Amino acid sequence: MSKFKKAIGALSDRLKLTDEGLIRMLPFAAWLSALALVSIYISHSTDRKVHEIDELSKMRQTLEAEHTETKERLTKLSLESRVLRRAQALELINPDERPEKIVVESE
Repeated sequence: MSKFKKAIGALSDRLKLTDEGLIRMLPFAAWLSALALVSIYISHSTDRKVHEIDELSKMRQTLEAEHTETKERLTKLSLESRVLRRAQALELINPDERPEKIVVESE
């Protein structure tokens, strides 16, 4: 039993918080605090980037949908029947002869 008491006494002497012990532990505590602050900053930065990526993804989907709609509308407007109708509204006539093809010969 005395060995047990001696072991506990030695352990309690080591674990007592004195001014010397506190000063020795101060750099380590500061290091742990700095690591915690860096970890928190990185976590917030990552969350911010995830939200930004999500916002940009939604914007990209919106722009893709707009592009598809515009392309479809342009395809419908460029149909020959619609072009002829609009040309008649401007009093343009469809030519009877096809235009001649100009061929340029290079040396």
